[in-house]
Amino acid sequence: MNSENFDFVVVGGGSAGSVLANRLSARSDRVLLLEAGGSGREISYDLPFLAAKLFSFKRNNWAYNCVPQKNMNGRTQCFPRGKMLGGSFIFNGAQYIRGNPSDFDTWRQLGNPGWSFEDVLPYFRKSEKYFGGDNAFHSTRGPMPVSKPPMVSELTMAYLKACQQAGYPLNNDFNGASQEGFGVYDFNIADGRRQTTAKTFLRPAMSRPNLKVEVNANVHKVIVENGEAVAVEYEKGGTTHRVRANREIVLAAGSFNSPKILMLSGIGDQEALGKLGISPARHLPGVGANLQDHVNVSVAHSSTRPVSMASSLRIHTLTLAMVNSLVFRRGQVSQSPLEAGGFFSMQHGVEAPECQAVFIPYYPGQGLKIWMPWADKLEGHSYVVHVWPNRPESRGKMWLESADPRDAPVFDPNFLSSEYDMAITREAIRVTRKIFAQEAFEPYRGPELTPGADVRSDVELDAYIRSTSGIGHHTCGTAKMGQDAMAVVDEKLRVHGISKLRVADASIMPTMVSGNTNAATIMIAEKAADMMLAT
Repeated sequence: MNSENFDFVVVGGGSAGSVLANRLSARSDRVLLLEAGGSGREISYDLPFLAAKLFSFKRNNWAYNCVPQKNMNGRTQCFPRGKMLGGSFIFNGAQYIRGNPSDFDTWRQLGNPGWSFEDVLPYFRKSEKYFGGDNAFHSTRGPMPVSKPPMVSELTMAYLKACQQAGYPLNNDFNGASQEGFGVYDFNIADGRRQTTAKTFLRPAMSRPNLKVEVNANVHKVIVENGEAVAVEYEKGGTTHRVRANREIVLAAGSFNSPKILMLSGIGDQEALGKLGISPARHLPGVGANLQDHVNVSVAHSSTRPVSMASSLRIHTLTLAMVNSLVFRRGQVSQSPLEAGGFFSMQHGVEAPECQAVFIPYYPGQGLKIWMPWADKLEGHSYVVHVWPNRPESRGKMWLESADPRDAPVFDPNFLSSEYDMAITREAIRVTRKIFAQEAFEPYRGPELTPGADVRSDVELDAYIRSTSGIGHHTCGTAKMGQDAMAVVDEKLRVHGISKLRVADASIMPTMVSGNTNAATIMIAEKAADMMLAT
């Protein structure tokens, strides 16, 4: 078995791991980054418009599946997870949403000092290169671009006008003084290309002689001796390697693979792991518990005018759009289709908006369809809003059914087990219908495609939600931070009872952030690196 020594070993080269590798290697410390997938240098993953298609492919994708969901009519759900440098950032919507300030204040109130919004704001600012200039909430000095799209569709402008007509405020910065309202999202896109942390943090650091990056390196476990994490065992090219960490090991492998590695290392529920023949290291029953994700549903209409993104999906126009993006770095393929949306509540006086909406000027239905040039000019033209509860109450869990590190974990998100989640989703559909009924959509409004105009009552809407809802791709919480019996890491992200081992990714979130999770994951990595370098 080959063996090397490093000061820090980072497991996972995704949104968090790429940040950690950069920050930890900025001094003279020797750093090793281990990534199970490849290098990620593929142009298709740089083109934001292709995201919805790319995450359906199993290449560069862990493509995990949950158990059948009893509250979703027995349907299973696929959980795409990036498997190359850049992680799931390689095919997400590229939206930059931090969450609501109250989310982080809640983390502090749950027994995690140092995680209030005031504490974490400097780390959000540290990472970003904000298009709007420096202010109290943003910075232009970080490595990761944050910007508005250069153009939005005619339908998107109608949507925002309709939101105003329905009585909702517009908001140009969901990461600023207030999250509430509707507007055009900020994106991690610059010069027509997706800006992952692998591109903006990791690649500039890879020339450092003290940073080594190993791809196609599948981590099997952390070696724990006398309560101390001393090494990482991984497989590459059919050979098992072991690397020792003089200072610390940090897991940044995501909300499925970080708890999986902990379990394979003997850290988790000792009774369950013992049945698999895994040697015990630390009894932490919270490993794999507290699994959270958003569940989204759609409200879609056909368009009576040929102004949706379907125009870009005619075979001849898509070919031209691809050339325009690849050569000139502009046009529809160089943008995310998730142009606008917002945050809103059904009740008055709530501390933070209850729901998020994402408007897309095209409804793909069961999948993206490419039309021939001779297709009817209105065929496929449509628009859709996806809505979900910001802070769902449903909680699930994941576990191992095998001690073989090559086997996927098993997990049950337990979606829609909370009546709150059902009620909020149901009312969000009604709010979206109210917006679509406004005068701004008169020139475009065709028949309602989903749920369908005849689906009106609570019972009918609940049946629609159970039969059609999908996931938000924001899984988190499976190695939560805290001090209670189910906590896995403390406020310094140190694994309870194991020295020299931390977790720094979305799995440590005790509760979901209100919105997309990628920006908060990057913040977690920034803060973790500071804490690690301070010890």
